[in-house]
Amino acid sequence: MRGLSVVLVLGVLAAGCREPGAAPSPASSAPPNPSASAPPAATTAAPPRPSSPPQSEPEPLPAGSAAPSGGNWLRCYAQFQPRTQPDLDVTRLGLMCGPSNGMRKAAESREATLGEPGKPREHRFKAEPGDCYRIFAVAEPSIEDLDIEVFGPGGNKIAFDTSDDRWPIVKPDGPFCVFEGGEYRAEVRAQRGQGRYSIEIWRLR
Repeated sequence: MRGLSVVLVLGVLAAGCREPGAAPSPASSAPPNPSASAPPAATTAAPPRPSSPPQSEPEPLPAGSAAPSGGNWLRCYAQFQPRTQPDLDVTRLGLMCGPSNGMRKAAESREATLGEPGKPREHRFKAEPGDCYRIFAVAEPSIEDLDIEVFGPGGNKIAFDTSDDRWPIVKPDGPFCVFEGGEYRAEVRAQRGQGRYSIEIWRLR
């Protein structure tokens, strides 16, 4: 009897001593798995920037085109000053204003002499409908005022210069265009003075 009681008491004591120091089970001691407990982080991409409207660029001008008046038609001779040789001066003036405005020389330079004031010299040229021209002339310093007038096949005046100097340009602000084919004439006269001058006729390409 006593032996059984002793066995029971020892069993209870052994159980009581083991409980405080009982090792935790492997399942309870494992740290929580973050990937299992937390939902996957959502990837937030930055919203796309609104595209700016395309820059509008000016339309390119057609090759060989030129403004009908003003602009470079005036600027091209702003720095021109005649010297003492009309043939060289008119060549220089033509090269300053012709090619840069899409023009080419319609004929070689012509030279003439004006004696009596007011008496004109004629320079004739043929034109087709729609042709556009510009005429340059330069006189030597002995002529103070050189004028040009252009007449059509029927004798009507279609263009003239408005300057009061010795290097007229017809027209000063751009070319003049013809509406009928035929022979045209440019009349050159000295309003004041007498001497030599040179003239060039340029056509718009």
